[in-house]
Amino acid sequence: MVFSPFAPMNTAARILATMCLATVLSGSAIAEVDALPFDQVRPGMRGVGRTVFQGTTISEFQVEILGTLPNIGPDQNLILARLAGGPLAEMGVLSGMSGSPVFVEGKLIGAVAYSWGFSKEPIAGITPIHEMLAIAQSRSAPRPERTGSVDWTAGALDRLTSATALAEFFRRELGARLARPAGALRSTLPIAVAGLGAEGFGRVASELTATGFLPLQAGGSSAAAQGAARLEAGSPVGVQLVRGDIEFTATGTVTWVEGDQVLAFGHPLFGLGAVDLPLTGATVQALLPSIQQSSRIASPSGEVGALRQDRSSGVLGSLRARPRMIPVRLELAHGGTVDRVYSFDIADDPLLSPLLLYVSLSGIVAGRERAIGTATVRIGDGSVIKLGRGADVELDNVFSGPGATDYGSGVPAYVLYLLMNNAWSRPEIAGINLRLDHEIEPRTAQIRRVSLDRYRARAGDVVQAVVVVAPYRGRDLVLAHAIPIPKETPPGPLVLQVAGASAAIRAESRQEPVIPHDLEQLVRLINQLRRNDRIFIAATREDPGALLGGSRLPNLPPSIAHVLSHPRQRGDFLPVPRRSVLEESITTPYAVEGAATIELEVVGP
Repeated sequence: MVFSPFAPMNTAARILATMCLATVLSGSAIAEVDALPFDQVRPGMRGVGRTVFQGTTISEFQVEILGTLPNIGPDQNLILARLAGGPLAEMGVLSGMSGSPVFVEGKLIGAVAYSWGFSKEPIAGITPIHEMLAIAQSRSAPRPERTGSVDWTAGALDRLTSATALAEFFRRELGARLARPAGALRSTLPIAVAGLGAEGFGRVASELTATGFLPLQAGGSSAAAQGAARLEAGSPVGVQLVRGDIEFTATGTVTWVEGDQVLAFGHPLFGLGAVDLPLTGATVQALLPSIQQSSRIASPSGEVGALRQDRSSGVLGSLRARPRMIPVRLELAHGGTVDRVYSFDIADDPLLSPLLLYVSLSGIVAGRERAIGTATVRIGDGSVIKLGRGADVELDNVFSGPGATDYGSGVPAYVLYLLMNNAWSRPEIAGINLRLDHEIEPRTAQIRRVSLDRYRARAGDVVQAVVVVAPYRGRDLVLAHAIPIPKETPPGPLVLQVAGASAAIRAESRQEPVIPHDLEQLVRLINQLRRNDRIFIAATREDPGALLGGSRLPNLPPSIAHVLSHPRQRGDFLPVPRRSVLEESITTPYAVEGAATIELEVVGP
C-alpha cells in the first residue's frame, strides 16, 4: 500500500497502513520500526537520523521538524527540519548525506535529501518515506529502454569534422539532457573520481559539475575491500558510472534495506527511470568543510549489487543483481610505442555511455599528455567499437592541430552516440578497443594548388593530376595521381574538387546529405568515413535530381521535381543539383586540410 498525502485517513486506514508497511519492512535492519505518514508529521517533533561521518561507523544526529511543504510537485511533498549533532553545527548539511534515514517517535518518516547553499544553519529537506517506497512498484526492465533519434538531415556527421562542435555536443547538448534536476532545492551528490591524477581531474570536473554533481578527487576501490560491504540504513553507498583503472562513483546514504532491495538518496541520480549500474559500499575518508556546500569524501568499497531504478524520490537497487557494463581498453602510445594501457567499464546506457566515454578519455589524455597547444593524435589500426552481432565499427584516423586531443576523445564517443541512439534497432555494444598515439608536433599539410596535364579529355581517357601540398614547417610536397575518366561519362564540364577529408565531408553534406536507413547501413557508412591523411579527388556534374525519403532520384524533369516538392509536409524532399561521377584518393603522411577546385571538359569522340 502507498500512502496518499492528499486523502484523509481514518483510524482503521491508519492501522491497515501501518500493518502493510510493517510487512514491507519485516526482515530488514529496521524491521521493528513503523513508518509515520507525511500528514502526521508536525512542527516541533523531534527525532534522530542515521548516517556516517567517518569510515563505515553509523552515527546518530538530532532532528527537529520545522514544517512541511505539501504538493511541491506531482505526488511530491517535503519535510523541513533542522539537524544537529556531530560536525553538522559547524559544517551544515553534508553533500553525501542524501538518503540518511530520519526517525520520529521511533517511526521512519523519510530521508535527508536536500539542502540550501550558503545556509547559516543545517536546514534539510526530507523526502517522505512513502514516496520512496513507491519506487519499488516501478517496472524494472532488464535493461534501460531509453533511446534517442539522430537527426541526420541536420548534418549529424558534420560534427566529426569540427573539434569545437564535438566538445560543444558533449558539454552542452548531451550534458544538458543528463543534468540532474535542480531549482531552489540543492541535491548535490559528491562524485568520487579516481585514477586520473590532478590534471585529468581538472579536465573532467567541469563536465561533471554541469550535470549536477560535486566532483571530488578520491581513491579507487580497494582490492582488500571487495565484497566486504554490508549495507544497512545509514550506511554510505555508491553508484559507479565508471569502474576499473579509472572510477566515477556517486556516493550517498542508504535509507532502507529489505531482503535484496535497497533504497537510497531520497532524490534522483539523473531521473532516468530504469537503469543498470553497479551498486557499491563506500567508506567515508574525510569531511570537507565549505561555506557553500560541505561534503563527505568517500571511496567505493566493493560491488554489492546493481541500481535498477532512478526516480524523482530516490533510487532503488538490488543486492542480487549484477549490472551489464561496456568494457573499454585503451592503449596510450608515443611514436608507435605503447606507454600505458587502461582497462575500465562504462555504464551501458544510450545517454550515459557516450558522455562517460568522452569524459573518461578526456581525463586520461589530460592526465598523461599535453592538453593545450597543437599536437597530432592517431586513432590507430584496431581501434573499434565491437558489436555483439554484426561488423565491428572502425575508428582509425589521424588528427592534427589545436583540436587534436578533442578529436581523440570526441570521435569515438560521438560514433558510440550515433550507434546507441539510432532509430532502427538496439545494438549490443560488446566492447571498445582504442589506441591513441600522441606526437607533440603537428603533422598537417595544406593543399596549395592543383593542375592537370590537360583540361579537355574524352570519356575513357586517363588524366594526370599534380597536387602540391605545404606541410607544417616543411618543403612543399608534389603528389602525382592518374585520374581515369569513366567511359560512360557524357560530354560536358566536370568539376574536380581536390580536398582533405573535412572539406570533402562538408561539401558532400551540402550537396547530398547521407541518410542511413538501418543499423547495418549506418555501420557501413561509419566504416567508410574519410581519413584525414588522404587527399580526395571527386568529380561532379550538374544533375537536376533530389533526395526523397532518403532515396536518390537522378535527372528529374522539372515538372516532376515541382510536383514532388509541393507540399513539403514532412520536409523529406531535398533538391540535389549535382551528381558524383568519380572519386580517387591519395595517401599522405599528413593530416590534410583545405580544398581546391578545377574544371575539366569532357568532349565527344
